[in-house]
Amino acid sequence: MACKITHRLNDQQIRFANRDAAERYAEIMGGGVDNWVFTTVPPAEAEWSAHGQRSEHAVSRRAAS
Repeated sequence: MACKITHRLNDQQIRFANRDAAERYAEIMGGGVDNWVFTTVPPAEAEWSAHGQRSEHAVSRRAAS
């Protein structure tokens, strides 16, 4: 399931396809998982971009199914 991480100090938000990817980024590039808040993104929110259009990743996942 999609995961969003928010940095505890500067409120930077980044979305990932899954929690494993988010944790890996936080550990390697983001100074450790303790610096981030992890949030599960509901499926409907994960498939749509901020502009109301499907993201390329959601379309690619469905086409592969």
